[in-house]
Amino acid sequence: MYLSLFVLITDLVFDGLKESNPDTDHFGMLHIRRGDAKDECDTSLIKISNYLSCSLENLEVYGKVSVLFTSDEQNVCYRNAIQDMVESLGFHFIDLDSYVMTTVSQYTKTLPSDTSPSRLENNMFVFKVEKEMEWHVDMTFRMNQRRSMECSSCDKLASSWQFEDTPVIASNSNLKAVIDFPNVLQSYNTCATTTAKQL
Repeated sequence: MYLSLFVLITDLVFDGLKESNPDTDHFGMLHIRRGDAKDECDTSLIKISNYLSCSLENLEVYGKVSVLFTSDEQNVCYRNAIQDMVESLGFHFIDLDSYVMTTVSQYTKTLPSDTSPSRLENNMFVFKVEKEMEWHVDMTFRMNQRRSMECSSCDKLASSWQFEDTPVIASNSNLKAVIDFPNVLQSYNTCATTTAKQL
């Protein structure tokens, strides 16, 4: 039952993503594992800034790209910084963890009243749905920063196997987008200070 439920929720998520982002040509997943993998893979903001700048370079020639972000990181300031980086490079950012949880919550409202929503509305179920999504036909590419085996400094997606059969549909802009890392860091520090004051 659970396997078919993962597939069902995955399809619901992609249907929603395509409906709410009709101009997106490619969805790609960015997964950053922080909790128990910090010692195996550097996921500091400066490392991720360099990684995204290099990995996403020239990707705009394939059309409009939406980056779906997943992470075990709960720090909202870190998550906001990743969003700032992706958007400053000219790509659309979607917090997939939040999006999947919302989709699951909406789905549980359609279940019989004697069904416990907590069986589905939890981080483990969301993670399993995202794993199902990773190799779905509608996921054009994936980027991972987790553990030592998937912690490269750059994935050069535009020239990778993930785009080898994808037609170029836009001209390459001479205006290369760059991450304004000092500004990202300032926003992160402001967020962290504000959050600390609220505790």
